[in-house]
Amino acid sequence: MKDDHAQRFGELDEAVQELLFRMRPEHVETLEYLSTLPRDEVRGLVKMFRDVKAVSRFLRWAIITLVAIFVGGVALGENIAKVVGWIRNR
Repeated sequence: MKDDHAQRFGELDEAVQELLFRMRPEHVETLEYLSTLPRDEVRGLVKMFRDVKAVSRFLRWAIITLVAIFVGGVALGENIAKVVGWIRNR
């Protein structure tokens, strides 16, 4: 029986063998669970996670941009106040 499994493993593509060598027990559990779900549902979950990742990346950069605009605006306001002060003191 073991020889049969070894022979079948040897017949697999090298990329598949490499993938199977890297798998840990929790990966196998995840694959076993995913294999019980309908194919369309798994595709929908993958699409949802991809969309969530894209939206979170966009929100992260939007927040960073807003903070940078705020900090830049404050710095610009301070410098304008300094210039106005210099002009008034002349």
